[in-house]
Amino acid sequence: MKAKRAIGPVSAMFAAAVLGTFAAPPAGADPLSAALHQRISAARQACGPIGADPLLTAAAQRHANDVLRTGVASHSGSDGSSPGARIAAAGYSPTRATGEIVYWGAGLAANPGAAVDWWLKSPPHRALLLNCTFTAGGFAVARDGNRMTAVVDFGG
Repeated sequence: MKAKRAIGPVSAMFAAAVLGTFAAPPAGADPLSAALHQRISAARQACGPIGADPLLTAAAQRHANDVLRTGVASHSGSDGSSPGARIAAAGYSPTRATGEIVYWGAGLAANPGAAVDWWLKSPPHRALLLNCTFTAGGFAVARDGNRMTAVVDFGG
C-alpha cells in the first residue's frame, strides 16, 4: 500500500504521442473543464488557441479522477501508470513530446481559475503551460464537495 504524500500541484514533461487537434472545447464538455480550457487558451495568446483533443482529455480525466479518489497528487497513478502510459492507453502512438500538469485544491482554491493562476505563478508550470510546441490538450476536472483536482495533458 502506498503512503499518502503531501498534496500539492506537480508537473513534468514526458515523451509520448499526439494525434489530432480541435479548435475549441468540445460540445458537451463539463463547465469546469471548459473553464480550464478557456483560461489556459487565454494565457497562451502568443501561441494561438490550444485545441481540445478527446484522447488527451480521456487520459487527463482518468488521472484527475484517480488523484481525487486516492488523495495523492502525483504524476504516477495509483496503478503505477505514468502520463505517457495513460496517454498511450487513451489511443495515442508516439510522435512528439507531451506534458502534464496536476493541481489539487480545497475550499476557495477548488476551482479552475485558482488552478490556472497557481500554474502561471510557478515557473516550471508556467513554462509548460506557455510552451507553443503544444497545440492540443486534454482538460479535466474532478470534484467532490470542496475538493477538486485538475489535470491537463498537453501534446503537439
